Amino acid sequence: MTRFIAPGATVGIIGGGIAAYQLIRAASHIGMRTVVLVPKENDIAAKAADVVVVGRADDPNKFAEFSGLAEVITYVDETVADGDMLADRLSKAQLPSGTDILEVTQDRYLEKVFLEDLNMNVLPYGQVVTADDIEKVVATVGYPSILKPIQKGIGTDQQLLLESDVDVWRAKGLLQKRPYILEAWLDKPRELAVYCVQSDSGLQVLPIVETNYELHQFTGAIVPAQVDGSVVVEILRIAETISKHLEYRGIFAIEFFLNAEGALYVKRLSPGPRPGGDIIHGVTPRSQYDLHMRAVLGWPVPTVPVKGSAVLIALSKEEQDTVATQIQIKPKWEWQFFPSGSKQLGELIVPGPLEAAFTTLEATGSFKIHPTITVDQLDNGGDKQ
Repeated sequence: MTRFIAPGATVGIIGGGIAAYQLIRAASHIGMRTVVLVPKENDIAAKAADVVVVGRADDPNKFAEFSGLAEVITYVDETVADGDMLADRLSKAQLPSGTDILEVTQDRYLEKVFLEDLNMNVLPYGQVVTADDIEKVVATVGYPSILKPIQKGIGTDQQLLLESDVDVWRAKGLLQKRPYILEAWLDKPRELAVYCVQSDSGLQVLPIVETNYELHQFTGAIVPAQVDGSVVVEILRIAETISKHLEYRGIFAIEFFLNAEGALYVKRLSPGPRPGGDIIHGVTPRSQYDLHMRAVLGWPVPTVPVKGSAVLIALSKEEQDTVATQIQIKPKWEWQFFPSGSKQLGELIVPGPLEAAFTTLEATGSFKIHPTITVDQLDNGGDKQ
C-alpha cells in the first residue's frame, strides 16, 4: 500500500528538463512543495521547484542533501539514477515507484530478455562486447541493423546504422570500450505508444497513441491511433502482463513498432512521463503528470474518461512568428509554452476529428503532422481503435 502524502509535504524529483518541469507543476497544483535534483543550474525544472539541488544522483553528498529534503521521491525516466543506488539509499516508502522497472530498462539487453521471457515480440538482436562480435551478430540479425550502447541515456551520436559489410568495418574502428546491442532495423515503421498508470487501485491503460519522430526527436502525436482491433488487443495484453511483473507506481510507457505487414514489435519500456503522453490531456481531463503524482503520493487515481480525438505538435523556436499568428485566429487550439532555456518552444494540441485536424494544420504551411495512414483509413467505426 502506497503511503498517503498530504498537501504541504515536499516531493523530490530526480532529473531535469520538460518532464521534471511538468511534474513540479502537477505537484504544486495539489499543494505539494518540491525539491529537484538537476545536473545543471540553468535547467528549466529549476525555475519551477521550491528548492533546487544541482548535481548528479551518483554524487553521494548531493544525493544525501537532496533526499534529506524530501518525504517522497520520484524520477523522470530510467537514465537519471542507478537503480541499485536508489534501492540502497531510499526506503520503499520514500520511493513508491521502486527500482524493479529501472533494473529492466536501464540495460537494453536485459530489457529485450525481460520482454522475450514474457512472450512478447521484439526485433532480432544480439549483444556486442568486442569488435569481432559485430560480424557474428550481423550474421544472425542481418542488414539493416543498428548498433546501440547497452546503457540507455548515452547520446544518439553513439548509435550507428549498419547497411553493408563496409559499415561493419567502420563500426569496428569506432567501437568504444563499452557493451553494445545490435538490433534489426525497420524502414519507416509506424510508431505506437500506450501510457499506463499503476496505482494501489490497479492498472489503468490510456488510449493508444501514434507518435512521430524525426532524427530521434519527438515531433508530434495522434490519438487515438488508427489500428486494427487485433493490435489493440495485443497491446492491452502486453500492458497487463508487464504491470503484473513489475512492482511500480506511477506512469509508464510501452512503445511499439508496427510494420507494413501488421507485425507488432515492442520497442521499449519507459518509467515516468514521455513526450507523446502529453496528447492524453487533449482527450481526457487529466495530464500524465497529474496521474503520476497521484499514484506516487498514494492519492486515489480516478478512472479517466476519454472523449474525442486530437493531434499534438511539438513547437520549435523557429515557429514563434507562426505561433503568434495562429493564436489569434484559432480559438479552439490549445497551446502550452515552456520557460526560456528549453530546447522546445512548447506544444500545440488540435482537437479532432482527425481528418479536419490534419487539413487545418497543413493549411498553415508550417505545422505538419506526418501520419503513416491515409485520410481514407481514418474510420470512426469498424475495428479501428
